[in-house]
Amino acid sequence: MLKSRVEGYLQKVAEKKLEEEMYDTKKRSYAGTAGWLVLGFTAAAGFYHLYTAYVGPPQAVIFRNLHWMMMASVIFLIYPARKNALRHRPEIWDIIPLLLTLMVGLFLWWDFGQMVRRIGAPLDIDIIFGAILVLLVLEAVRRTVGYAIAVIAVLFIVYAYFGPYMPGILAHGGYSEVRIFPYLYYTDAGIFNIPLGVSARFIVLFIIFGAFLERSGASYFFRDLSLALAGRSAGGPAKAAVLFSAFIGSITGSTTANVGITGSFTIPMMKKLGYKREFAAGVEANASCGGQILPPVMGAVAFVMAEFLGVPYRVVVVAAIIPALIYFSTSYFMIHYEALKKGLVPLPEDQIPNLFETIKKGFYYFTPLILLIYMIMQGRSPSRSVFFATLLVLALSWFKKETRMYPKDIINALSQGVLKSLEVAAACAAAGIIIGMTTMTGLGLKFSTVIDSIAGGNLWAALPLTMLASFLLGMGIPTIAKYIILATLVAPALVALGAPLFAAHFFILYFGVDADVTPPVGLASFAAASIAQANPMRTGIEAFKIGITAYVMPYLFIFSTAFFLDAPLRELIEVIPTCFIGAAFIAAGVRGYFLRVTPMWQRLFIIIGSVMLMMPEVWTDIVGAALVALIALIQYRANKMEQQKTTVVSG
Repeated sequence: MLKSRVEGYLQKVAEKKLEEEMYDTKKRSYAGTAGWLVLGFTAAAGFYHLYTAYVGPPQAVIFRNLHWMMMASVIFLIYPARKNALRHRPEIWDIIPLLLTLMVGLFLWWDFGQMVRRIGAPLDIDIIFGAILVLLVLEAVRRTVGYAIAVIAVLFIVYAYFGPYMPGILAHGGYSEVRIFPYLYYTDAGIFNIPLGVSARFIVLFIIFGAFLERSGASYFFRDLSLALAGRSAGGPAKAAVLFSAFIGSITGSTTANVGITGSFTIPMMKKLGYKREFAAGVEANASCGGQILPPVMGAVAFVMAEFLGVPYRVVVVAAIIPALIYFSTSYFMIHYEALKKGLVPLPEDQIPNLFETIKKGFYYFTPLILLIYMIMQGRSPSRSVFFATLLVLALSWFKKETRMYPKDIINALSQGVLKSLEVAAACAAAGIIIGMTTMTGLGLKFSTVIDSIAGGNLWAALPLTMLASFLLGMGIPTIAKYIILATLVAPALVALGAPLFAAHFFILYFGVDADVTPPVGLASFAAASIAQANPMRTGIEAFKIGITAYVMPYLFIFSTAFFLDAPLRELIEVIPTCFIGAAFIAAGVRGYFLRVTPMWQRLFIIIGSVMLMMPEVWTDIVGAALVALIALIQYRANKMEQQKTTVVSG
């Protein structure tokens, strides 16, 4: 009874989130003069961010404050305070926070020089405006993302205030409002911390870049290219779904958004060709999550991770390549073996775009991506790189009459880029509260000490605890926000116990993203199940199985930095190829089909052998290869015997 109630609740949450992502049911829709004003303001905000990408931003806190003023102003206009609010014009509950946002932001801009001089001795107005800003951030994140992050941020403020009353190691001296609110208001360690800086400098620019790509017809090209590449192979539609979701998911920053954008196209296509509902939904949920770990954007996490790690953005992109490819190769082979097992046919020929014609018509859509990656690898800043890539998209749109971007299209693309950035900006501002309170109270060190104490100082005992913490803290939260929370609280514990820095951060990122598909609470799985009209728990189990390497690889990261291409050439050659081979074979074990339908004991041998192949040790590779080869030999001989019997009978 309880299980069914929980499933029903999660299903409703996922359906609501999916409906919001697909149809913008949370947002107001303005018409007439009001609509033109909103369009003009959001387009101007987008243009300002592009302008600063070219000429360079002003001082950090000032720039982040201006970014927040723009984003918050639009949030309070677009996202109503109540479910039953008017949808065609703002109400008093929207006008008041809008005016307060402008007042607090303009005061900071005007008086910032004096504020810096009085750090440690704030005026009453600093405390009051700091408290107002905190309330505005909490309200903005409540309207856009939901209650989860708002509640977490409030708990961190409560923890800072009531420190003396906390139990055991969590206790501290406590901080009053005189310390808390100015700290969060006008320093770069509070709300205007790294996350909001990343939102201002990078994320909004890449989302605008994605909006320009969409307006120029690139999304149709990538969809047709996915079908042309995978449509003729066994399980073609599902493989195309993986490719299409990977292309789109990397820039959405939300697994449920990706499910909504791509799933409405891919899931019906998979069902039509014979895939079970749960499998089709699981493929989409798994691929949508994969987009969050796929370079070059990684759902915008790449920029935040670069700031946390203190390395250039291109270093994070390079480090993420091999793990992401292993993840998607497993998904590919999961689909392949399932198709062979079920005897599913490829797409009908008349539904498969011609590969040569598809590339011929849209090959130039790759050039902005190539330019973007080239400039970043040459050491240019991501913001300046994406600026020129966006200009190139605009120029390329004029290659075809039907895709040409006129001033109206440019304004709409700028506006859409800003509108799609609102939730991320709100989440980043709230994350600033969390980081600020963590820094002020030393909670990060205390959290690390707690994990260290429970694990007895043993890294391998701490990993399962960290995995569970990543699952719990990552549930129902956008990718950027969950990474920031986990990187602040959990990753330092692993580093303190001896885990390599990159391994620790990718460990928490992968398991945080896995929370979106892992039963019993996996909103991406529930959202995909809604489209497929499938059982949500079974969908979650399918998504878990399809993405099984995402649960194995984080542990392997601790073994070797070769996965991040940060090792001698000899180690790279020893580790990476066998890991790809293991990722392919593990799919055969999970799906129950290798050279033929596979009994359970053989599946266990294949899975064990595959995991050993993925491990970065020569002796495990030898044992793993022997186990897989043994099953291959057994199945080959069984197939041979069946063929001989068939020949005798037919003869």
